[in-house]
Amino acid sequence: MRGLGVGRGGQPAATVVLGAVSVVVFFGTHELARVLPFSRSSLRYSVLDGYGTLGPYIAEFGEWWRIVTGTFLHADLRHLLFNMLVLYLLGRRLERSVGPALLTGTYVVSLLGGSAGALLLRPDAFVVGASGAVYGLMGAAFVVEYLRGGKPWQDGLGSLIIINVLISFLIPGISIGGHLGGLVAGVLAGFAIGDASRRQHLPTLAERLSGEPVDTRSRRSPLVVWGLLALTGSASFAGALAAASTWRNPLF
Repeated sequence: MRGLGVGRGGQPAATVVLGAVSVVVFFGTHELARVLPFSRSSLRYSVLDGYGTLGPYIAEFGEWWRIVTGTFLHADLRHLLFNMLVLYLLGRRLERSVGPALLTGTYVVSLLGGSAGALLLRPDAFVVGASGAVYGLMGAAFVVEYLRGGKPWQDGLGSLIIINVLISFLIPGISIGGHLGGLVAGVLAGFAIGDASRRQHLPTLAERLSGEPVDTRSRRSPLVVWGLLALTGSASFAGALAAASTWRNPLF
Protein backbone atom coordinates (compact mmCIF):
# COMPACT_ATOMS: atom_id res chain seq x y z
CA MET A 1 0.00 0.00 0.00
CA ARG A 2 1.25 3.50 -0.81
CA GLY A 3 0.81 6.82 0.93
CA LEU A 4 0.42 9.70 -1.51
CA GLY A 5 3.05 8.39 -3.86
CA VAL A 6 5.56 7.11 -1.34
CA GLY A 7 6.18 3.44 -0.59
CA ARG A 8 5.14 2.23 2.80
CA GLY A 9 7.84 -0.29 3.42
CA GLY A 10 10.90 1.93 3.08
CA GLN A 11 13.15 3.33 5.76
CA PRO A 12 11.90 6.38 7.70
CA ALA A 13 14.38 8.73 6.03
CA ALA A 14 12.68 12.00 7.00
CA THR A 15 12.35 10.92 10.62
CA VAL A 16 16.04 10.02 10.80
CA VAL A 17 17.09 13.30 9.16
CA LEU A 18 14.94 15.41 11.51
CA GLY A 19 16.38 13.60 14.51
CA ALA A 20 19.93 13.89 13.18
CA VAL A 21 19.55 17.65 12.77
CA SER A 22 18.60 18.02 16.44
CA VAL A 23 21.49 15.79 17.53
CA VAL A 24 24.04 17.72 15.47
CA VAL A 25 22.67 21.03 16.76
CA PHE A 26 22.87 19.69 20.32
CA PHE A 27 26.58 18.90 20.16
CA GLY A 28 27.28 22.23 18.51
CA THR A 29 25.43 24.33 21.09
CA HIS A 30 26.25 22.72 24.43
CA GLU A 31 29.17 22.84 26.83
CA LEU A 32 30.25 19.23 26.40
CA ALA A 33 31.90 19.06 29.82
CA ARG A 34 28.47 19.65 31.38
CA VAL A 35 26.48 17.29 29.17
CA LEU A 36 26.75 14.10 31.24
CA PRO A 37 25.84 15.54 34.65
CA PHE A 38 22.05 15.52 34.31
CA SER A 39 21.45 17.93 37.18
CA ARG A 40 21.66 21.15 35.17
CA SER A 41 21.31 22.59 31.69
CA SER A 42 24.36 22.39 29.46
CA LEU A 43 22.98 24.65 26.71
CA ARG A 44 25.20 27.69 26.19
CA TYR A 45 23.41 30.83 27.31
CA SER A 46 24.58 32.72 24.23
CA VAL A 47 22.77 30.16 22.07
CA LEU A 48 19.63 30.29 24.20
CA ASP A 49 19.67 34.08 24.09
CA GLY A 50 20.31 34.13 20.35
CA TYR A 51 17.92 31.44 19.11
CA GLY A 52 15.50 30.40 21.87
CA THR A 53 11.80 31.11 21.39
CA LEU A 54 10.98 34.27 23.37
CA GLY A 55 8.18 36.77 22.89
CA PRO A 56 10.00 40.11 23.39
CA TYR A 57 12.72 39.34 20.84
CA ILE A 58 10.12 38.22 18.29
CA ALA A 59 7.71 41.11 18.83
CA GLU A 60 10.11 43.99 19.44
CA PHE A 61 13.09 43.09 17.25
CA GLY A 62 11.35 41.17 14.47
CA GLU A 63 13.34 37.97 15.14
CA TRP A 64 10.59 35.74 13.76
CA TRP A 65 12.99 32.85 13.09
CA ARG A 66 12.99 32.09 16.80
CA ILE A 67 9.55 30.55 16.25
CA VAL A 68 11.39 27.78 14.38
CA THR A 69 14.91 27.66 15.82
CA GLY A 70 13.81 27.04 19.39
CA THR A 71 12.50 23.63 18.32
CA PHE A 72 15.99 22.39 17.46
CA LEU A 73 17.54 23.41 20.80
CA HIS A 74 17.40 21.26 23.93
CA ALA A 75 18.16 22.16 27.52
CA ASP A 76 20.16 19.03 28.36
CA LEU A 77 20.89 15.47 27.29
CA ARG A 78 17.80 14.01 28.94
CA HIS A 79 15.63 16.49 27.11
CA LEU A 80 17.22 15.53 23.79
CA LEU A 81 17.11 11.76 24.34
CA PHE A 82 13.46 11.70 25.35
CA ASN A 83 12.34 13.82 22.41
CA MET A 84 14.45 11.91 19.90
CA LEU A 85 13.18 8.55 21.15
CA VAL A 86 9.56 9.59 20.80
CA LEU A 87 10.28 11.29 17.48
CA TYR A 88 11.75 8.09 16.09
CA LEU A 89 8.95 5.83 17.32
CA LEU A 90 6.10 8.09 16.22
CA GLY A 91 7.80 9.52 13.15
CA ARG A 92 8.58 6.05 11.80
CA ARG A 93 5.01 4.97 12.40
CA LEU A 94 3.52 7.98 10.60
CA GLU A 95 6.11 8.16 7.82
CA ARG A 96 5.45 4.59 6.74
CA SER A 97 1.80 5.58 6.24
CA VAL A 98 2.11 8.96 4.54
CA GLY A 99 5.69 9.16 3.24
CA PRO A 100 8.66 11.39 4.06
CA ALA A 101 7.36 14.58 2.44
CA LEU A 102 4.10 14.66 4.39
CA LEU A 103 5.89 13.57 7.56
CA THR A 104 8.19 16.59 7.20
CA GLY A 105 5.25 18.87 6.44
CA THR A 106 3.42 17.63 9.53
CA TYR A 107 6.52 18.17 11.64
CA VAL A 108 6.87 21.77 10.44
CA VAL A 109 3.18 22.54 11.01
CA SER A 110 3.37 20.98 14.48
CA LEU A 111 6.47 22.91 15.54
CA LEU A 112 4.79 26.15 14.46
CA GLY A 113 1.71 25.23 16.44
CA GLY A 114 3.87 24.32 19.43
CA SER A 115 5.63 27.69 19.32
CA ALA A 116 2.28 29.48 19.05
CA GLY A 117 0.96 27.63 22.09
CA ALA A 118 4.11 28.24 24.10
CA LEU A 119 4.09 31.96 23.32
CA LEU A 120 0.39 32.21 24.09
CA LEU A 121 0.80 30.87 27.62
CA ARG A 122 4.31 32.16 28.44
CA PRO A 123 5.48 34.81 25.96
CA ASP A 124 8.00 36.16 28.46
CA ALA A 125 9.89 32.89 29.01
CA PHE A 126 12.48 31.10 26.85
CA VAL A 127 11.16 27.89 25.32
CA VAL A 128 13.31 25.23 23.63
CA GLY A 129 12.81 21.65 22.52
CA ALA A 130 11.10 19.50 19.91
CA SER A 131 8.28 18.46 22.24
CA GLY A 132 5.64 20.54 20.45
CA ALA A 133 6.53 18.96 17.11
CA VAL A 134 6.59 15.49 18.66
CA TYR A 135 3.18 16.01 20.23
CA GLY A 136 1.99 17.04 16.78
CA LEU A 137 3.19 13.75 15.33
CA MET A 138 1.21 11.98 18.04
CA GLY A 139 -1.95 13.81 17.10
CA ALA A 140 -1.44 13.37 13.36
CA ALA A 141 -0.68 9.65 13.68
CA PHE A 142 -3.83 9.13 15.74
CA VAL A 143 -6.06 10.90 13.19
CA VAL A 144 -4.50 9.29 10.11
CA GLU A 145 -4.73 5.80 11.60
CA TYR A 146 -8.33 6.41 12.68
CA LEU A 147 -9.31 7.64 9.22
CA ARG A 148 -7.69 4.58 7.69
CA GLY A 149 -9.92 2.33 9.74
CA GLY A 150 -7.31 1.49 12.35
CA LYS A 151 -7.86 1.34 16.08
CA PRO A 152 -5.40 3.79 17.64
CA TRP A 153 -7.03 3.43 21.06
CA GLN A 154 -6.48 -0.31 21.09
CA ASP A 155 -2.96 0.13 19.70
CA GLY A 156 -2.06 2.30 22.69
CA LEU A 157 -1.65 5.56 20.80
CA GLY A 158 -4.65 7.18 22.46
CA SER A 159 -3.39 6.22 25.91
CA LEU A 160 0.06 7.56 25.05
CA ILE A 161 -1.45 10.94 24.19
CA ILE A 162 -3.47 11.11 27.41
CA ILE A 163 -0.50 10.11 29.57
CA ASN A 164 1.77 12.69 27.96
CA VAL A 165 -0.82 15.45 28.29
CA LEU A 166 -1.18 14.64 31.99
CA ILE A 167 2.61 14.68 32.41
CA SER A 168 2.64 18.15 30.84
CA PHE A 169 0.48 19.43 33.70
CA LEU A 170 2.13 17.46 36.49
CA ILE A 171 5.87 18.08 35.95
CA PRO A 172 7.15 21.61 36.65
CA GLY A 173 9.11 23.45 33.99
CA ILE A 174 7.32 21.89 31.02
CA SER A 175 5.79 24.17 28.40
CA ILE A 176 2.14 23.18 28.59
CA GLY A 177 1.26 25.58 25.79
CA GLY A 178 3.99 24.17 23.57
CA HIS A 179 2.74 20.63 24.03
CA LEU A 180 -0.94 21.41 23.55
CA GLY A 181 -0.30 23.77 20.64
CA GLY A 182 1.74 21.15 18.84
CA LEU A 183 -0.88 18.49 19.52
CA VAL A 184 -3.71 20.62 18.10
CA ALA A 185 -1.67 21.53 15.01
CA GLY A 186 -0.81 17.86 14.48
CA VAL A 187 -4.45 16.82 14.72
CA LEU A 188 -5.34 19.43 12.09
CA ALA A 189 -2.48 18.19 9.90
CA GLY A 190 -3.80 14.65 10.24
CA PHE A 191 -7.23 15.71 9.02
CA ALA A 192 -5.58 17.64 6.17
CA ILE A 193 -3.75 14.50 5.04
CA GLY A 194 -6.86 12.37 5.39
CA ASP A 195 -7.02 8.69 4.58
CA ALA A 196 -3.82 8.06 2.65
CA SER A 197 -4.81 4.42 2.05
CA ARG A 198 -7.69 5.24 -0.31
CA ARG A 199 -7.44 4.43 -3.99
CA GLN A 200 -6.02 6.93 -6.47
CA HIS A 201 -8.56 6.29 -9.24
CA LEU A 202 -12.24 5.58 -9.76
CA PRO A 203 -13.38 1.95 -9.99
CA THR A 204 -12.88 0.36 -13.40
CA LEU A 205 -15.80 -0.95 -15.45
CA ALA A 206 -14.72 -4.52 -14.67
CA GLU A 207 -14.79 -3.78 -10.95
CA ARG A 208 -18.26 -2.29 -11.25
CA LEU A 209 -19.57 -5.29 -13.19
CA SER A 210 -17.95 -7.88 -10.93
CA GLY A 211 -20.65 -7.60 -8.29
CA GLU A 212 -18.00 -7.45 -5.56
CA PRO A 213 -18.08 -4.57 -3.06
CA VAL A 214 -15.76 -1.79 -4.24
CA ASP A 215 -14.44 1.07 -2.12
CA THR A 216 -15.34 4.11 -4.23
CA ARG A 217 -13.75 6.66 -1.92
CA SER A 218 -10.98 8.55 -3.69
CA ARG A 219 -7.83 9.85 -2.09
CA ARG A 220 -7.64 13.59 -1.45
CA SER A 221 -5.68 15.46 -4.10
CA PRO A 222 -2.05 16.16 -3.09
CA LEU A 223 -2.63 19.78 -4.07
CA VAL A 224 -5.49 20.01 -1.59
CA VAL A 225 -3.46 18.24 1.11
CA TRP A 226 -0.50 20.60 0.77
CA GLY A 227 -2.83 23.58 0.55
CA LEU A 228 -4.47 22.64 3.84
CA LEU A 229 -1.10 22.01 5.48
CA ALA A 230 0.15 25.40 4.25
CA LEU A 231 -2.98 27.06 5.60
CA THR A 232 -2.58 25.39 9.00
CA GLY A 233 1.10 26.26 9.15
CA SER A 234 0.50 29.87 8.14
CA ALA A 235 -2.22 30.26 10.74
CA SER A 236 0.08 28.79 13.39
CA PHE A 237 2.91 31.12 12.40
CA ALA A 238 0.60 34.15 12.47
CA GLY A 239 -0.72 32.98 15.84
CA ALA A 240 2.83 32.75 17.18
CA LEU A 241 3.58 36.30 16.05
CA ALA A 242 0.38 37.57 17.64
CA ALA A 243 1.04 35.67 20.88
CA ALA A 244 4.59 37.05 21.07
CA SER A 245 3.20 40.59 21.03
CA THR A 246 1.37 39.93 24.32
CA TRP A 247 4.62 39.64 26.31
CA ARG A 248 4.00 42.92 28.19
CA ASN A 249 0.49 41.83 29.20
CA PRO A 250 0.27 38.02 28.92
CA LEU A 251 -3.21 36.64 28.42
CA PHE A 252 -2.66 33.85 30.98
